[in-house]
Amino acid sequence: MSTGTRGKATSRDVAKLAGVAQSTVSYYMNGSRPVSNDARARIERAMATLDYHPNSSARTLRTQRTNLITLIERLDYSSDASDVAPYLTSIIEEAYRQGYDVILNTTKADPDSLRRMDGRNICDGFILMDIKQHDERIPVAAQIGLPTVVFGKTDDDHGLDVIYFDYESAGVVIADYLAGFGHGAVLFLDEEPSETSEYILFPSMYATLRERCAGHGMSFDVMAFDRDHVQSAMDAVCEHIPDRLAVITRQPRATKDCMDALARRNLKPGRDLTLISICPDSKIDSFDVHPSNLSQRPREISMQAVHMLIDRIEHPNRPQQVVAVRSDHVTTRDTTVDFRGANAPAV
Repeated sequence: MSTGTRGKATSRDVAKLAGVAQSTVSYYMNGSRPVSNDARARIERAMATLDYHPNSSARTLRTQRTNLITLIERLDYSSDASDVAPYLTSIIEEAYRQGYDVILNTTKADPDSLRRMDGRNICDGFILMDIKQHDERIPVAAQIGLPTVVFGKTDDDHGLDVIYFDYESAGVVIADYLAGFGHGAVLFLDEEPSETSEYILFPSMYATLRERCAGHGMSFDVMAFDRDHVQSAMDAVCEHIPDRLAVITRQPRATKDCMDALARRNLKPGRDLTLISICPDSKIDSFDVHPSNLSQRPREISMQAVHMLIDRIEHPNRPQQVVAVRSDHVTTRDTTVDFRGANAPAV
């Protein structure tokens, strides 16, 4: 049997020889999920045949602590700093309160960077952010065996601890809120509106909003809202104004861009339409007109991620944890219109 690079067997080789999924091998090695006796026996035979030994540096780190956590977040020139800053700041501050310092890796957050950091024995665990539906870093992190928290939702967590904001639940809360104020149409303006997005959470939120809005008798649509689609998005807004319209945006930059585009059409949120921003409460004061918002609770979810990782460092054999953080309300501010009992607004 061919093995991994340089002739050294990997967990993938073990899985192939044992006839099990690679995630099952990961569960066996990190103890995060039960493995049947039959699968356990086949994995152990395969490991013996291949002379496979789990990464020794990870085992060393569990007994010789560095009190360093590596936070891995994909950032480049196009990234919205206002989006990620509340999470990064909260993780760094909470880790410090718990006696840990944080190494921030943003330059090349790929599987090879995980392997390099593991080989240098520089940290006690990873927090992986900016998680995609098929994230190639996750099986590598599981193979390495170092305590890891996946900060986002993926199609296969390989038995690692997971924490994420529940955007599906947020869709229910927003739809119910808008129905309660008598809206007839909902338009989600998003920079990445594809329902086949590489991020699993947003398409599921669109689907939930569409179903929930239909249940309330409201129309729902998603439109691209970036530099190339501002005019078409605003045309759609103007078309739906008579339908008691609510517009949803995600993150501060997109919300500000939407407000500016509406102003150029002489449309005012809170008068002509409702604007709901999915953004942290801490960003509201940066707007001249304060948007009604549903917060992703970045401070709370970031603190929980740190606690989850430290608990895994201290208790490496405990069961896997998967935590969904929810927001149960929209905060009404300057941009909500109460359409109850009103006729369609004049344009």
